Amino acid sequence: MPRPKSTKSLEERLDYVEDYIEIMQLICAYGPAADATHWELIKEIWAEDCVYEIGGLGVYEGHEGLKQAFYGEFHQGLMASGSGHVSSMPHLVIDGDRAVATHHGTLYKQIDGKFPVIRLIASRWEFERRAQGWVVVRRTNELLQENPRAQALLARVKEGPSATKLAAE
Repeated sequence: MPRPKSTKSLEERLDYVEDYIEIMQLICAYGPAADATHWELIKEIWAEDCVYEIGGLGVYEGHEGLKQAFYGEFHQGLMASGSGHVSSMPHLVIDGDRAVATHHGTLYKQIDGKFPVIRLIASRWEFERRAQGWVVVRRTNELLQENPRAQALLARVKEGPSATKLAAE
């Protein structure tokens, strides 16, 4: 079956593809930045006024909050033993200067020479286009272990950023 003809201009379609790639690059950079505790890259990915809600660990606000999360005992313990943040391919919905991505995230930790999964999460990222480009304004993670909030988060996979804004207000 042929694809339906787009009503958007070539420029609009190209803008969408460029936005898609830029946002995907931010998500893909997060794991390596987290695993290296690469603070400059972490700050580049996240907006100054961001919120990072990590299920079971806390809510971190702004760059100072992120610094507490990444330089805190839990994260630094992971780095010392060897770990890896690995994401599944996210489903991305872009609406103008806002976007959301939903996916699964896994955290592996070296234990006795093996790397078992120690956290499996449902994850939802919220992005805004700002003067410096796309940045993360909010990320919510929920552990998938007997957690209806995680299932509810995943069920919103096709929900766009407009619905996200209304839910937050």
